[in-house]
Amino acid sequence: MKSVFLLILLLVLLPNQVLAAPGPTQVNLFQVTTDGGQQKDALIYNNQIAYTNFSGSQGIDIWGYNIVDGINFPIIERAGQQFITGFFGNLIVYEDVDNLSNYDVRLYNMRDGEDILIAGGPGAQGSGVTNGKYVVYINGGACGSIHAYNLRTDVDTIISPTACHPLRISDDTVIWPNGAAGGTNIYGYDLRRDLPLDIVIEDNFQESPNIFHNKIVWLHYITGAPGDYNAIKFKDLKTGEEKTIYESSTTSLQWPAVSNRYVVWSESSAQHVNGIKAADLKTGEVFEVQPQGPHQNSHTMPSIWRNTATWVSFRTGNGDIYMASFDK
Repeated sequence: MKSVFLLILLLVLLPNQVLAAPGPTQVNLFQVTTDGGQQKDALIYNNQIAYTNFSGSQGIDIWGYNIVDGINFPIIERAGQQFITGFFGNLIVYEDVDNLSNYDVRLYNMRDGEDILIAGGPGAQGSGVTNGKYVVYINGGACGSIHAYNLRTDVDTIISPTACHPLRISDDTVIWPNGAAGGTNIYGYDLRRDLPLDIVIEDNFQESPNIFHNKIVWLHYITGAPGDYNAIKFKDLKTGEEKTIYESSTTSLQWPAVSNRYVVWSESSAQHVNGIKAADLKTGEVFEVQPQGPHQNSHTMPSIWRNTATWVSFRTGNGDIYMASFDK
């Protein structure tokens, strides 16, 4: 009886604190690069952003940005062209392109400066990602066979004969899209158990997957024609829960990315126009991160870590890296 009385008293004395619904998410938007050159391929891990810098000292190099102290700094400066494709901890996976247009996969350790060749030679090896134990890449260009290079044993193993960009990895799970009857599905591989996985097998097209721990997001569409239905979807690999995060028949959606709490994606209402939206997985709130504005290719590929997202936009005409943090 006494506890009931105290609860009633608390509700009377503190109505706002107890009964008020959570307020809308506050977005803190910031432009990371402003030097007049072009930067792209922004990836975030912990408190650092890494990106491809077309204005590097050696031409196309890889740079970073420290979110804590607000400083841009070079990571990889060497002859040729370097394009970042993966970022985990202190490890950068990148494509190294020579004058003959051969694409090699390399791994750079920011802690000790070690730079090793993972896969090279004539042709295209690329789209590399890492979890710190393996570097997984595509041999053959945008589509080809998927290889997993074991960093401890130096053994390179084919884990799928066919797959397409993008590869994504979290913990020991690799995922990718691949063509299926009537569309595209999302497949995967458990590196720890050496087990192929059927991640999303549905009608129509499932593309642009992204993963964080057991959370998967992807783009679902029917034909891809203007005005056609498309949606950002979510699946929990542990529980099997599947839901639609956001859907539209008036705008084009692309490139979802997921963290422990948020999903971010690109949205375009017209050719060469792009904005960034996000959703809170806990509350279901959908909110705008960057309003629609000019963008070279209409869509951009965001990356997210916890409550901070990053992407490239061509609003200044040359391509700059932007960042936004989300606060409740």
